Amino acid sequence: MLLASYDAERRPIGQRNVAEASRNLRRMLSTRERLPGPEIFAKGAANDAARKEYGEWFAAIMRHEWFANGVMLGYRYDNSPLVWPDGTPAPPDPSHPYTQTARPGARAPHVWLADGSSTLDLFGRGFVLLKLGSAPPSSAKIEQAAAERGVPLTVHALTDDNVLAAYERRLVLVRPDGHVAWRADAEPADAGALIDTVRGQHNEIRQQKLGSH
Repeated sequence: MLLASYDAERRPIGQRNVAEASRNLRRMLSTRERLPGPEIFAKGAANDAARKEYGEWFAAIMRHEWFANGVMLGYRYDNSPLVWPDGTPAPPDPSHPYTQTARPGARAPHVWLADGSSTLDLFGRGFVLLKLGSAPPSSAKIEQAAAERGVPLTVHALTDDNVLAAYERRLVLVRPDGHVAWRADAEPADAGALIDTVRGQHNEIRQQKLGSH
């Protein structure tokens, strides 16, 4: 299942990145087709407008390659079998700028915390459940389901309004790789199914049950 999920997650990202690299190559080659004219190098204020126009055009062409934070940070695992969708529409995927989102499948947003650390410092060792806001809902069912299955889960209660604004839900489950696996304002009806999904066992368990009949 993990090998299958790796292909489902990473193949689309590889195709996305290759497509963007191809677009960058076409942009770079376009500068060979539009070479600067002699007026660009001629002295005098009369040619300043030509220099300005060509410079702005050239800079815009190169900006796509050198300011591609959206490509480097904005990749999402929208259709991953290890992600529990929340029904929200997929946001745009521009090469620039990078706009953070906590939609399941995306990289968990960075927000500075009061102690000077980042929300990103909370991730990387097991699953993390964020309980956000001044009065977050219970997470007992999720914690119990994780414990029963031996899934490492750390719970962090964060009351900072900026974190809640960035993550948009009061309960957010983040994978060890820092990508959001699930989010909602209340626990799911079947917390076990959630944990089985994000740990890559839901489909295998379903197939085993079907095979037993």
